[in-house]
Amino acid sequence: MHVVALAPWDKYRELAAIPSIVVARTPGNAYEHVTLNERTFPPFADVRVRRALISALDRQGYARTILDGLAPVADGPIQPVSWAYTDRVARYPFDPGKARALLDEAGWAPGADGIRARGGKRLAFTLITQAGYAIRESIAQAVERQLREVGVDVAVELRDGTALAAIWFEGRFDAMLHWWQLPSDPELTTFFAADRTPPAGRNINYFRDDRLTELLYASDRTVDRARRKALLERAQAIIADEVPEIPLYSITRLDAVPASLVNFKGNPTNTGIFWNVHEWAIR
Repeated sequence: MHVVALAPWDKYRELAAIPSIVVARTPGNAYEHVTLNERTFPPFADVRVRRALISALDRQGYARTILDGLAPVADGPIQPVSWAYTDRVARYPFDPGKARALLDEAGWAPGADGIRARGGKRLAFTLITQAGYAIRESIAQAVERQLREVGVDVAVELRDGTALAAIWFEGRFDAMLHWWQLPSDPELTTFFAADRTPPAGRNINYFRDDRLTELLYASDRTVDRARRKALLERAQAIIADEVPEIPLYSITRLDAVPASLVNFKGNPTNTGIFWNVHEWAIR
């Protein structure tokens, strides 16, 4: 018996067409997003710029085409599989007109070549992502194209996956397309608290919001689930409103298993597929 955990998304149709194989689709506790490094690229510190960038991207279109309908658009870091998830947050539909208006308001005027500039500096940055990951490469190309349409110059750089960890931890990038796997407990502090920039945490947006930081630490100290959920819902609302990063889509875990295998259940966490192996059987 052969089982393939975390099958590549670009192989989904090929695998699903094999009669002897079932591709289990499990909503994951992870999300793909674009990190916006405010430390190395100061324009990202302007919320109008961040809202413009997310408004310029047709994320629903990505989900429908590039992602082959396998994953829904994400509006924040906590995913629907979590008890702390809320859908009562700001959303940003595809609206290039709004993106242009926000960039105009922020003082970024189109130049002769269509790329915006302010104070003699072009609105241009580098987006890094993992080489050899077909879905990410396609998403990065779509982001590059659509941001250029509103006057933002994006250069995509593909990096070896083994090198990315050092790059993000040291903050040596402008923007990065990648994913975060959240812990089973919906703790956001390490990703968004102001004092959790590397090496103290994973706030590689270098984003600072004192209201958010206070809420996150309060949620960490709270045992009562209802109270904690309320705190995390407020935190999600702030994150959606401030757009410290651009959420793209929830990760769907694809596991290819024999059609003869019964009681296989995918796992949304990093625990792995063998968590209920004692229940597996062959029919």
